[in-house]
Amino acid sequence: MNIFKFLFLVPFITLIIFFQTTLQSRYLLAFDMRDGGTVFKNVCAGCHIRGGSVVLKGSKSLKLSDLEKRGIADVDSIAKIANEGIGFMKGYKHKLKEGEDKILALWIVQNAQKGWE
Repeated sequence: MNIFKFLFLVPFITLIIFFQTTLQSRYLLAFDMRDGGTVFKNVCAGCHIRGGSVVLKGSKSLKLSDLEKRGIADVDSIAKIANEGIGFMKGYKHKLKEGEDKILALWIVQNAQKGWE
């Protein structure tokens, strides 16, 4: 009878350890992701200083009115531009971790709606 308890407990404990380590690695990956403000500061602020302003002549601003004029005042459009680029702006897919394009785009839309306070 004791051997049956042992044979049942070993796989059960192994499954618990497996699921626990899997969950911990997911939390570590999520923690490793940067927030929108940090991504903007590290990737975008070189050209888009003070939020919506731009450094290069002829470049487009990130002000809400300009985004709406060009039809890109939504998260998906901005995330695509962050990855692939548009016009003179090159894409930054190689600098963004998975999911950071959406986080960045949401942050940009929210700040544009606030007027880049």
